[in-house]
Amino acid sequence: MKTKNTRSPGSLLVRGINYYAFWRVKGTDGKTKAICRALRDDNGAAITTKPEAEKAKARLMEIVSKQNEVASLRSIQHAIDDKEAEIKRLKDEQNPPLALAQAWPAFLRSTERHDCGKSTLVSYESCWSRFETWAQSEHPEATLLCDITSDIAKAYLESMNHGTIAPRTFNAHLHFLRYFFRVLTMEGRLTENVWKKAKSKADIILSRRDLTVDELKKVCDAAQGEMKLLFAIGLYTGLRLGDVATLKWCEVDLKRHQIRRVPNKTARRMPQAITIPIHPAIAAMLADIPANERDAVYVLPQSAHTYLKRARSKLTRQIQKHFETCGIKTTEEREVGSRARVVVGFHSLRHTFVSMAREAGAPLAVIEGLVGHHSVSLTRHYTHVSEAASQNAIGLLPSLNGAALVPARDEILRDLIESMTTGNWREKKAAALVMLAGARN
Repeated sequence: MKTKNTRSPGSLLVRGINYYAFWRVKGTDGKTKAICRALRDDNGAAITTKPEAEKAKARLMEIVSKQNEVASLRSIQHAIDDKEAEIKRLKDEQNPPLALAQAWPAFLRSTERHDCGKSTLVSYESCWSRFETWAQSEHPEATLLCDITSDIAKAYLESMNHGTIAPRTFNAHLHFLRYFFRVLTMEGRLTENVWKKAKSKADIILSRRDLTVDELKKVCDAAQGEMKLLFAIGLYTGLRLGDVATLKWCEVDLKRHQIRRVPNKTARRMPQAITIPIHPAIAAMLADIPANERDAVYVLPQSAHTYLKRARSKLTRQIQKHFETCGIKTTEEREVGSRARVVVGFHSLRHTFVSMAREAGAPLAVIEGLVGHHSVSLTRHYTHVSEAASQNAIGLLPSLNGAALVPARDEILRDLIESMTTGNWREKKAAALVMLAGARN
């Protein structure tokens, strides 16, 4: 016997005294399937009365209805996924994902990349070339930038982590790759930066050491030609090699005994010039240069030519060879890393300049202003460093035999007196008094 039910989906069937629920569903293949299920109460006993059967069927049909809705939604989601995959395929055909081989040109043209100098780009290209070569050898299946997974990134870092690379070199590679992938996130269709969670290595930063007075005498006495002036400017200004090698005549004021230059290292992010008084030793050497040669752009034309032709390493090797010729060992073996660590080089002159100025009693803020060390906490001090204080600091520098260079202060005082006018005499007088006070101290 079959009983129709208009209050809820499905039908009731009675077989003997037991009630059953009957309904039809449409399968994924499009065919209709009939389902019949016995109705039971909460204790699991068969239902034998129609009112209880109606209630049980209603509860069952509510569940079935929800299941049908879920199945329908899943079907719609599958259809959406299929369409999205098809759209992605069509987009990839028109605009393929960024290949590893095209990643470097894409990085160069990207507007997300920060401006940087040629030497920095050369370093970046070297890092990328190393990784790309490794990836092609170890994971040839990874042809796209988005194919580089966290496991591949980890394997690459592990390949550099066996004591053959110094921590600083390791960290430089890691920081570059983080930056490279961040710049190409959109173009490379990257869902994550696989280098972001990798840890840097702890690095003990060891700087160049100071040179002794005897070493300075050997280095300066043995230097010939431009190298003699190169060393003198480095020693008595504290300028870095690039700033000395590319120093221009327009940055040298022989009448005011000043060098005014924006350091190369900070030129892009902080184009603030530093003013360094010219030490008498440098002034004498510059005065010996014929006037017709001062018409050139650079004070050291040969050094500038070598440095600007991206042959900085050649100039550095010449300097290191000069130190070695003078009996000064320039390197020492590392505990970690394949290359020896440089302990003496042109940068040692910068350290020596700072040490000599400090030993002569020059204020730290004055020295920081001379060498161009800028920081937020010290900026307010630099704004109060007077020209007289800088001149006094240079005048206090010892000569190579360790004696005080009193003539330097005398020359500066003479220049102050000769340059006095009715409009500036108070300022000049104050500067002279500052220098005299420094002399008494």
